[in-house]
Amino acid sequence: MDLIHDLKRALPFLRSQADSTMTETVRAGQLVDSTDPVTGDPVQTVTEPFIYEGPARVKYPDTMVSDSASAGQVVASQKVIVKLPVGSAVVPEGAAFMVTASEVDESLVGRTYKVDGSPSAGMVTAHRYPVTELS
Repeated sequence: MDLIHDLKRALPFLRSQADSTMTETVRAGQLVDSTDPVTGDPVQTVTEPFIYEGPARVKYPDTMVSDSASAGQVVASQKVIVKLPVGSAVVPEGAAFMVTASEVDESLVGRTYKVDGSPSAGMVTAHRYPVTELS
């Protein structure tokens, strides 16, 4: 038995299974500051040309929310990962994903996530980007 050979042979099937769980559609691009046309409030938006546009999975690895104090305010945060198919465009740190559609959770549509780092590499079933939710 050669484990690495077996894994390499199974990887295309495992990747197709991972791709089948990608029920969101996202756009990835650079973040720019702009103004909400209705409220006049400052907002950040994802700009064209898009680095990536296509299927993704937004995953909250656990339901744990951590609280931290920042400038006298308590800030709640939760870890989030955005998964893209292997072979898709590389989205650099500092760029952002905006969810434009979801087959299973409409509450994700319109949410924006800033990319905090590079995805894992090697024998993976999806590229997992660590992100922070902006909206």
